[in-house]
Amino acid sequence: MKIKPKQYAVALYEAVKDAPKEKVRGILDNFVKTLVKNNALRFAPQIIDYFVKYANRTEGIADLKIKSAEPIKDELIERIKKAAPEILGKDFKKINIQQEVKQGLMGGFVLECDDIIFDASIKNKFQTLNKILN
Repeated sequence: MKIKPKQYAVALYEAVKDAPKEKVRGILDNFVKTLVKNNALRFAPQIIDYFVKYANRTEGIADLKIKSAEPIKDELIERIKKAAPEILGKDFKKINIQQEVKQGLMGGFVLECDDIIFDASIKNKFQTLNKILN
């Protein structure tokens, strides 16, 4: 049976989450040796990505990307942060915000968190209105 990068990531997280700090180095060394033995070292970037996503999800941390036509003011960021759990239908202990300015957006913003996208852009509102009218 071939082990997938997601499975490696979950296994690593479970191995290190409650381990004392002095044991983590040994766990990581053994993990890398296992990857080498299984000819899976080339998947390390994917494993790291899945590890971070799994750890954040497990610990209630959201990585929220906000795309907008212009930089968003801090007060609006705070309002979005407060509304994000309701908008995304998830309860978070902490929310990390990453802003991205996208010139193609006419206005509004788009939120992305894991596989969830909340599109509050003007373009999306026009497309929705167009569908309703036609």
